[in-house]
Amino acid sequence: MKILLFVLTLISSLAFSQEQPSTLWSADVAHSNLGFKVKHKAISYTVGDFRDFDLSINSATDNFENAEIKMVIKTASINTANDSRDQHLRGSDFFDAEKYPEIIFKSKKVTKKKDNTYAVLGDLDLHGVTKEITLSMTHNGTSKTRKGNELVGLYFSTTFKRSDFLIGKDMPVTVVADEIDLNAEIEIVK
Repeated sequence: MKILLFVLTLISSLAFSQEQPSTLWSADVAHSNLGFKVKHKAISYTVGDFRDFDLSINSATDNFENAEIKMVIKTASINTANDSRDQHLRGSDFFDAEKYPEIIFKSKKVTKKKDNTYAVLGDLDLHGVTKEITLSMTHNGTSKTRKGNELVGLYFSTTFKRSDFLIGKDMPVTVVADEIDLNAEIEIVK
């Protein structure tokens, strides 16, 4: 009887200790934008985006707290609406897209701040350098796709220094500012 009681206790404790099933979300890239802006000559901003990226979120809760977020950006997909500048940015003076074809962000911790805002701490791997940064994430709302799948709108933003990642290290900050503002409007589908 003691053995049976022990086995039942062990089975029930294993059943309750199982992790909650997680939900995998992926970016609807056709309805998303990964943008940036940087001050030029201290008088105006040059804006652009990356056209080829993917974002996945693995979450055990509906509110994304403690979710695992991963974004992979193809460096060569940089677009500033100027072919000459884009080629220069892809080259060794800046991103060196041939040597560093991907920019990767992986979250370490997602903390809920207010009703729909989160702090996303993670590692940004850019241009051969990995540094910890924090993204601000806003959950803009939930809807359904035409097929009835759950759809969520997220907004990400942060500012970081290009010098931390050795981007354009020979470019004076009087020409291109050191601070880069990132902003992303991302729709994700369950």
